[in-house]
Amino acid sequence: MEQWDEVFQSRFSGLVEDQWTLVLDDSIEPSRTRPGWFQYIRTSFAQFRCSLCRRSWPSKRVQVLFHFYLDSSLHRGTVKLRRFRQKCRRCTAAKMEEPRFSPENVDIMLEKLLEKVRIRFYGENPPESNRPFRFNGRVEGPHETQHCEACQRGYCSQNTQ
Repeated sequence: MEQWDEVFQSRFSGLVEDQWTLVLDDSIEPSRTRPGWFQYIRTSFAQFRCSLCRRSWPSKRVQVLFHFYLDSSLHRGTVKLRRFRQKCRRCTAAKMEEPRFSPENVDIMLEKLLEKVRIRFYGENPPESNRPFRFNGRVEGPHETQHCEACQRGYCSQNTQ
């Protein structure tokens, strides 16, 4: 989370009128925002490592969910972040593992989120970032819905169940 916080603070420090905070929240769900909150979803590349067998694998289909809100009277904004997990296909007792994103992909996601915040709350029309996500290594085989938390919850665009 430290990596996310550093990039978030550097990106959002430009919104001088308001102070923004990033919070990890695994309880937020797509299309279920509280009143006054808005949503942004990205799919990015990340790496996973099984905590049981130490096997690692890449995925191009990692869902990242943001809910964001600005209390303009207090000049405080909040961004809630949820990174959907995956589990190892080899271990029968596998647990859902946290994704690890490259610093560049974290920066791209937060840059795109900041665009949405500037449009929604500040009436700006910033130029759209067209930076592509970086894919490291080879991703072989199809997306495995039975090992994807977002698929299991019905949120993944690759869900074929």
